[in-house]
Amino acid sequence: MTLRAYARRLWVHEVAVEVSVRVARLSRQLSGPGAAPRADQLVRAALSVSSNIAEACGRGTIPEFRQFLQYARGAAQETLTQLRVAAALDPVHARAIHEIEGRVALIIKTLGRLMAHPPPDR
Repeated sequence: MTLRAYARRLWVHEVAVEVSVRVARLSRQLSGPGAAPRADQLVRAALSVSSNIAEACGRGTIPEFRQFLQYARGAAQETLTQLRVAAALDPVHARAIHEIEGRVALIIKTLGRLMAHPPPDR
């Protein structure tokens, strides 16, 4: 069974790209102990979400599609954890972080639905 999915047509991919941009901007403002390594890890985790969704779309089968969506979901969970740490260590940005957390939670939920119901074959 051949899968033909396009990342640019998936709403969850667009949200993941938006989150990556917001995280990259936020990371420049983080302070406190270990701010640079924490910011770097946060950005890498966020970028991994959209990258894995795009890679899932480039795979040819539904099982591979689901596998890379699972990687994306794992990266989204990591992003949430890094955001929670950032909020605890840098509370001045807690509101912005909370907004991003909401978007990441939505990504996780949507990825679960997409894994259960992949795009139809074309």
